Amino acid sequence: MEKLTIKNIKNIIGRTLKSGRYINEAGEYSDKTFADEHYYEFGIFKLGDDPVGKQKVVLCRNLGNRYNPNDHNAKNKYELFCMGLQSVTYQYLTKKEIENPDTLIEYIETVMEKTEEFYKHKTK
Repeated sequence: MEKLTIKNIKNIIGRTLKSGRYINEAGEYSDKTFADEHYYEFGIFKLGDDPVGKQKVVLCRNLGNRYNPNDHNAKNKYELFCMGLQSVTYQYLTKKEIENPDTLIEYIETVMEKTEEFYKHKTK
């Protein structure tokens, strides 16, 4: 299976999300712990009263959900989630949605909204 590649991934650095957060880094790495798993990372940060602080939003380069291979919603899609909160922040995207920078930013925003919602409820 061919892994996802995004040309000019660094072009989204500096983009500001609707929430006021901004993407301060973007790149890819290979995590040897999970054999051939590859990720794109988007460092997200917001100044001010932010209980979340700096977060990593991860886009898996392999299709589907490796933890739940029977998840029919993940079929032929890539998973996007906040590192450490995968089970409550995940989104599934098609390659076409990922290739459009504006759509990708919208999905990253959705993941960050879910992350902030989790932390709001956690502190109550």
